[in-house]
Amino acid sequence: MNKQFILSKEQKKIIDKDGFIIFPPNNFVLKNLKKIHKILENLITKEKSKAGWEGKEEYYKKGKPFEKGARRLGNLINKNDIFKELIVLPEIAQTSEYMVNNDIKIGAVDFRDPLIGTGNQILHIDWLPRTKHKDPFESVLVQIVLDNTNKTNGPLRVVPGTHKKLGWPDDHIKNVNLTHKKEKLVFLKKGSIVVINGNLWHGGTGNISGNKRRIILIDIRNRNLPQLLNQKKYIDKKVLNNLNEYQKYLLGVRDIDKNQKEKSFGSGQAYRMKYGRKRD
Repeated sequence: MNKQFILSKEQKKIIDKDGFIIFPPNNFVLKNLKKIHKILENLITKEKSKAGWEGKEEYYKKGKPFEKGARRLGNLINKNDIFKELIVLPEIAQTSEYMVNNDIKIGAVDFRDPLIGTGNQILHIDWLPRTKHKDPFESVLVQIVLDNTNKTNGPLRVVPGTHKKLGWPDDHIKNVNLTHKKEKLVFLKKGSIVVINGNLWHGGTGNISGNKRRIILIDIRNRNLPQLLNQKKYIDKKVLNNLNEYQKYLLGVRDIDKNQKEKSFGSGQAYRMKYGRKRD
């Protein structure tokens, strides 16, 4: 891994203007791609319908998938050592710190793979909307791409520059399900890394071919905010002891790190309260 990566001035301009940035296939990810595929497929087989429910166990019912039409996994840091190496990739940490202009904390490392005929998501943001232009950006979504993406297997869609807008996407457009006239489909090579401002309008599109479109999702926030998944609660002691100090810092699991009351903290409830429907 290139631990000396430095975010360039040109890359910072792209982030400021568009609200996201794409990094080319990462050597560490490519080198370990087959291993990652195998680990994830084994976990899917092992966990079955219980997969992905960490932090929301009270909503689980026997046989109920976490997301209808998509294969999901949660709490990956606790399930294999390879995932703790992904969170320290310098492109991820440096870009996230730049986006939030503050210290960061990783709150979730998950997996998603939309199946054939599914994958459509409304245009949404991943954190609470800003109400004033001076409000800071506080959330980052990272996608590590595990399969080549194209128009037929459910690529990411983004609306560049919308991270600067205030409020929810619904405050600006009538139908968040429809294609936006300024949206861009993002076609990526396996091993690529996409870092997205949490206030950028984005969503998944439908997988019409059935070809795999597997991604690892990393939720990152301002260090002062609660985590999407309470890492202190969900990381086993044995796993914790095998983390280095930087990994412990990023995950907020050191003894000096603040304890979080919530098992899971997201923006979905605020969206449902305002609009009466799920966000994504």
